[in-house]
Amino acid sequence: MRAHHFFTILSTWFIGSTLSFRHGKWCFDACELDLNYAEFNDTNLALGSHKTRACQSRLRSDSLYLCAREYCEEDGLKDWVIQANETCLQIANASMPAYDDVMRRYPSKDTQTIRRLSADEALTFPILGEVVIPEHSLHERAFTTLEAAYYEYDVHLTYGWFMFYFWAAVVTIGISSRLAVRVAALRTEGSHLSSPDLHETFPPALSRRRGATSKIQAHLKRHISIPATFNNRCSEPIGWCTMPSRVQTLTILSFVLLNIGLCMIDYRTTDGNLFWPQKRGQMWRFVSDRTGIISFANFPLIWLFGMRNNVLLWITGWGYGTYNNFHRWVARVSTVQAVVHSIGYTVMTYERGGWTSFLKSLSKHYFWNGELATIAMCALLIFSVYGLRRGHYEIFLTLHIVLSVLVLVTMYYHVAIFPNGEWNIFIYPCVAIWLIDRLFRALKIFAFDPYFWRTRAVASFDTNSNLVKMEVPCERAFSKAKPGTYYYIYVLEARNLIYAHQNHPFTVAYINPGSRSNNTSDSDGTRSLLRPNLRRTGSTESDSLLLQDENSVPSLVFLIRPYDGFTSRLAQTTSLGPKNLRVLIEGPYGHSVALHEYPNILFIVGGTGIAVPLSHLRAMLSTSSSVISIRLVWAVREHAFLSSVIRDFGFLFEDERLQVEVHITKDEESKDDLLMDVLKNVEVQVGRPDVYQVIQEAAREGGQEGLAIVACGPGQMADQARQSSVNMLAKGYKGVEYFEESFKW
Repeated sequence: MRAHHFFTILSTWFIGSTLSFRHGKWCFDACELDLNYAEFNDTNLALGSHKTRACQSRLRSDSLYLCAREYCEEDGLKDWVIQANETCLQIANASMPAYDDVMRRYPSKDTQTIRRLSADEALTFPILGEVVIPEHSLHERAFTTLEAAYYEYDVHLTYGWFMFYFWAAVVTIGISSRLAVRVAALRTEGSHLSSPDLHETFPPALSRRRGATSKIQAHLKRHISIPATFNNRCSEPIGWCTMPSRVQTLTILSFVLLNIGLCMIDYRTTDGNLFWPQKRGQMWRFVSDRTGIISFANFPLIWLFGMRNNVLLWITGWGYGTYNNFHRWVARVSTVQAVVHSIGYTVMTYERGGWTSFLKSLSKHYFWNGELATIAMCALLIFSVYGLRRGHYEIFLTLHIVLSVLVLVTMYYHVAIFPNGEWNIFIYPCVAIWLIDRLFRALKIFAFDPYFWRTRAVASFDTNSNLVKMEVPCERAFSKAKPGTYYYIYVLEARNLIYAHQNHPFTVAYINPGSRSNNTSDSDGTRSLLRPNLRRTGSTESDSLLLQDENSVPSLVFLIRPYDGFTSRLAQTTSLGPKNLRVLIEGPYGHSVALHEYPNILFIVGGTGIAVPLSHLRAMLSTSSSVISIRLVWAVREHAFLSSVIRDFGFLFEDERLQVEVHITKDEESKDDLLMDVLKNVEVQVGRPDVYQVIQEAAREGGQEGLAIVACGPGQMADQARQSSVNMLAKGYKGVEYFEESFKW
């Protein structure tokens, strides 16, 4: 074959392939886009909108059908014609002519004489008085423009759903881990039932496998699940910032990197784009849309992770602090994406016509609502810094609620321009989550006391110990309080009704069964909590609050350290003596760690953190408990605080399995006669405890058999306990488990 023959065939094939029929919806829509640049003079150009006139023009209808026959495959043609006709009936009350009738009037052999509309002419927005067919180059530009735009639209939405896929995977891992622990516990329990000797229960090969698994678990605990992210700081803030634990940080980092990656990839730009001729403009539009849609898709996750009654808390067993960290970081990512989205549209608007164009856009409700939503989201981040959350929680909470409502309302109107409310799929779940959470809050208040309007608490404030004690009857509660759980308390005092909506979480320090129980021993074999062995001499009404009379009812006891806001007002209300307060109690919340299953337990607590071991002692010292030894190291500022707790709960410290080590960190007052007489297994020292030394001693004594280390106190103390636990794992004490009891805002 001669060379010129080859190139002739090749060029013929290339031209034929470029003129081949396009398939799919975008080919028909490209014909509409081509002809939308023109006006046809067979309608009154002074009446109606361009869309209305387009439906009324027969010249345009004929041109549209001829374009479809010229460039598009027939697959999908019928559906497109039906949809186009329905659209015209809705917007102009005009029906389009039948497709077949038009085709009969324009046989294929006669279309060569029909005028061709070029891209240069179309972009001048001409007024036409005849039927036209778009040139192939114009139709190709329209087709690739629409194909790229709607491809990106689908990609944006798909990547938005990736947010849910990611967290579904995280939750699945949490559920699987929890189930694995439960199954292992059941197997261990079954083995103990079959034989008291673990080595007799499992054959050597199985024992070795269990040892290998234990090593893997210890490795994961040492490097992933327990440590701080870096610098051994986790509970203690770094400036006005808080740092999650390492496993949480890895999860959050993965989420952040996923969002960054999804906002940077898969952009399809085209030459000759009719919407945005320059590729720079296309990228601005696509990036702005991508970040806006993914930001919006994160909304339901923000609301879900921030709710108290989050079903994920129950199914994964993770604490509120974990999901609160997720809540904050998803919100931060979403806010950054919203800022990029707003900047992108601001730049595009400015480049289209300067500040005049921008000010004109601000008059459109969707535009200024979007800008306002972004500003509100930024304000939410600014007013959610740790210092404000910690020091001025009521202000933070009020601003948080107001700004969150503002974000939802403005976003609703921002996306209202889209048909059929399609983007409300990300707004309605937020509203539903919020309403469901409030419903469950109300149900928990009702479950604690069906006559909640009659719930009364007795509270007193001891100025020496700087401690508020509150006792709330719980005889009508449907849910039994468990060790380590916490409740939200509302105080409904007439003079402070303006603060009635405010509530704070407090861990139950003690569950008093009341005098209607057996007053010598409980069913589990522990001493009754009704009548402590300790008796006060010369005690006042205030400091004998927790001693019960013969007709006392079951109740919950809370120890509250007053700071600012809610707790400060509570201390002021009760400063002159015990008060009978009308309250609402919402709960219980949190998970109760089965500490009674561990042979050795070490508590490292500070101040009111003593509530955590107090709440667990009854279960740990029962006859059904597996506990061999308990060591309680308590750092407390005031000696009066120690005296108050010992006088009210000293009977809990009588068990020989319990060793208590108290460190007075503020004053050096010596032990009074009462402590000297009754605290046979309590040692009182002056100064802060050496957390590392304490944990090292406990690990040497029981770190291989199983040692639960529970920390509840100041951030520095908790971080020391966390790091010391990691160090013990590094030294080979595989049985060490670390638990931190704290409510992290």
